[in-house]
Amino acid sequence: MIFSDDYAKQARRTLSSNNDVIEHMIIGLVTEVGELMDAWKKHKFYGRELDIKNIKEELGDIHWYLGILHDELGYTEHQAREDNIAKLMKRYPDKFKDIVSRDQDIELSHIG
Repeated sequence: MIFSDDYAKQARRTLSSNNDVIEHMIIGLVTEVGELMDAWKKHKFYGRELDIKNIKEELGDIHWYLGILHDELGYTEHQAREDNIAKLMKRYPDKFKDIVSRDQDIELSHIG
């Protein structure tokens, strides 16, 4: 499990405020994904070497936000993985063939 109780405790040590934690984590995740995209943009369109060190740093930041968000929701990373695979199995029972009919209520029925 990536997000252990110890990880969440260590990550929360640097949390600036306990106000609006869920909102803070969601906005932070979007920001970090944007930074990943910027690194790729610079590589793809400006011909710069892909900055792997920066990408690794951004992935670490994403883990920080995810770890605290998981902790705040009481939703383990392991459970999120299981729920995601269950959803994908319902949505794509035959791998990635075209979907004729999609019912999100059924796909997400296992998530509490």
